Amino acid sequence: MFETLFQSLKFLSKGRKRLFLFYGVANFFITNSVLHLLLLVIPIFLATIVSQITNLIIGFYLYGKKVFMMSNLTYKELRKYILLATFNWILNYLSIRFMYENGIHKNLAAIITIPFLVFLSYFFQKKYIFIKSV
Repeated sequence: MFETLFQSLKFLSKGRKRLFLFYGVANFFITNSVLHLLLLVIPIFLATIVSQITNLIIGFYLYGKKVFMMSNLTYKELRKYILLATFNWILNYLSIRFMYENGIHKNLAAIITIPFLVFLSYFFQKKYIFIKSV
């Protein structure tokens, strides 16, 4: 059983797109675990900020080092990554709000938005953020 699971994980970890999805899911679970644990002990506003910062730090490292195989991560890439994360956050909010105002349940709207945001995030990370120097 464990061998089959290991082979499945090994299959998922091949190819840049698969790596991106694999580490994206890992980042999602870590970030949401942090969020839900913090919601038990601190106010919502602080819990969400800490969760978002956790997401940025883990995502920057995982995508930069593990997906796009950057040997060095610089402040230049970090600034671009923060800008992309901010853009995705705003786009996510506006998309969910637009769909909700047009009769789609908030949770369903959030689910519908995810693939689009993942595609945009991957595209911009690949083309503009984690670019290896020649």
